[in-house]
Amino acid sequence: MLSQLFMAKSAFFAFERKMQVVANNISNSQTVGYKKRRVEMESLFPLVLERTYSEFEDNVSGAGNKRKRFMEYGQGVRIVDITKDFSVGTIEVTNQQLDMAIQGKGMFQFRMPDGSFSYSRAGNFHIDPEGNLLSPNGHPLEPAIRVPRNVTEFIINEEGRVFVRVGDDAQPREVGQVMLAKFPNEGGIKAIGQNLFKETIASGQSELVIPGRDGVGNIKQRALEFSNVNIVEEMMEMLLTQRSFELIVKTIQSADSMLKIASDINK
Repeated sequence: MLSQLFMAKSAFFAFERKMQVVANNISNSQTVGYKKRRVEMESLFPLVLERTYSEFEDNVSGAGNKRKRFMEYGQGVRIVDITKDFSVGTIEVTNQQLDMAIQGKGMFQFRMPDGSFSYSRAGNFHIDPEGNLLSPNGHPLEPAIRVPRNVTEFIINEEGRVFVRVGDDAQPREVGQVMLAKFPNEGGIKAIGQNLFKETIASGQSELVIPGRDGVGNIKQRALEFSNVNIVEEMMEMLLTQRSFELIVKTIQSADSMLKIASDINK
């Protein structure tokens, strides 16, 4: 009976975390560059249950030659990992000059206040008073790009080369190069909030690449990559998780009732 309660306890906390992940996916279904998460679970401490007897399937036969068949069952579940799906989301045209979408693999690199680097797929940039190109959270793009004053036109080609037309200039001039970061194991990067990631030992060291080369995607100006969350799938996942919660609660209530009956019998 206590084993039943331990199983229900492990499932309760695992599905509680799963519900948080699903809710986070739904709340970010319209977030630029957001990548959905998935909860991976496994059976906890598998045990072997003797199931049935059957005859040996070999040349030796007879009523006395029998073998046991076994079935494994767990004492609960646990979360193995929360994986990230880096498939490309929907790319939509915005006609905003500073918007950029990555058509393929790769991530923008930003410098954090402590000097470290973070990475994101969100390309809705803006410019500060000094002309620095910044992320939605105010972190400067790395390598840095500074835009002159009085810019009348902002052009970014597929390879990430940045051109601007200042005032009445006849020809645009190049002011910088957008680079994309790639990782040996993209799934190993760590989410740090604000739609940002950091490299880890599991991800390997990042490498800056010119867009369109070495397996990274091209840059599409005046467009944004939105979340790759399928809202219908997430709502179905939330419904299944809710049903699982109901079964877990019923399991706990049944165990509690049986323990109460057993306690009353012993009185």
